[in-house]
Amino acid sequence: MTQLALFQKRINDEIPLSRALGIRLLSWDGHALLLSAPLEPNRNHQGTGFGGSVYSAAVTAAWGVTELALADLGLRGAVVVQNGNIDYLEPVERDFYVICRLPGGEIPDRFRKSLARHGKGRLDLTAEVFCGEPTMEPVLDPVAVFQGRFVVQDARSRVNI
Repeated sequence: MTQLALFQKRINDEIPLSRALGIRLLSWDGHALLLSAPLEPNRNHQGTGFGGSVYSAAVTAAWGVTELALADLGLRGAVVVQNGNIDYLEPVERDFYVICRLPGGEIPDRFRKSLARHGKGRLDLTAEVFCGEPTMEPVLDPVAVFQGRFVVQDARSRVNI
């Protein structure tokens, strides 16, 4: 099984809501995570994306980037969202996807050093939500933008994801 397939199984097992939302991990290149979700199980009374579902998909993407970045460093730890905010810019009118990138495209040195010295660290991330066919290079503007801070505690060496 690939790292992404193992992580998809872990998310489905440990975060049951991800299964109910239909979240599918599509790509992790060491810098950005791409995931998708269908509109149907995530729609509201007006037939557009339910705000809580869109928020949950965005949080999952950012949490996933934090977890996968830790794994790429050979670490595991307790990852939680410390705070999060989302701006809904347009209605989600069809299947949607989320892209979350590491700041500057790589794991920040400050984060690495904090993990090495203290076994904990904070990572500020932005996840953008788009409608349509998933791609790492969207041509349209995002329909929602999530910004959050994720905290890692008890970082230690890991054997597998």
